[in-house]
Amino acid sequence: MKSKENKIPESTFATSFLRHNNGFHIYEFKEWVFYPGMLFQDTEAWWKNNGLRPAPHEGIDFCYYRDKTGQVRHVGNGTKIPVMYTGDIVYIHDDFLGKSIYIKHSFKDKSGKTLHTVYGHTKPGNNQDLGKRVYEGDIIAEVAATSENSRIHPHIHITMAWIPESLPCNQLNWESIGNSRYITLCNPLKYI
Repeated sequence: MKSKENKIPESTFATSFLRHNNGFHIYEFKEWVFYPGMLFQDTEAWWKNNGLRPAPHEGIDFCYYRDKTGQVRHVGNGTKIPVMYTGDIVYIHDDFLGKSIYIKHSFKDKSGKTLHTVYGHTKPGNNQDLGKRVYEGDIIAEVAATSENSRIHPHIHITMAWIPESLPCNQLNWESIGNSRYITLCNPLKYI
């Protein structure tokens, strides 16, 4: 495949998310609510009082939303997660709340790195295996459950990263993805 730079279009993630999660329509979803520590490059840890992250946040966390009445609610375990763009599943590994799924897309940056989206804290759907092609809006997983005494509510973590072909995804984890000089992170909220 010839390497050329592609402009990343806005994803249909938001509309796919609402279409696949009917419970959000019951409450008449109005907007996502982000507290300090949930957005890209935030340094606060939103799940503990006055805590800091060991490194700036490498993505965004979708946990809370406001309904049409103004009440703030939170995502529950089992909430369906659509993929942002068409691509191939290239890696799945355990994280501290569930599993992380890496999807490799066809978009390239100026230096030839390939766009990947990473969905953290998930329970992958059936038949979500390495090498499988998934299409924009397909459900790839559900939000993983957290323990009853956890300070973290179930949530969807999404990272977008430009990763060079020479760096195998199976060597990545949440500690290394944000600290690698070879990986360029970008703000997912710009595309959702």
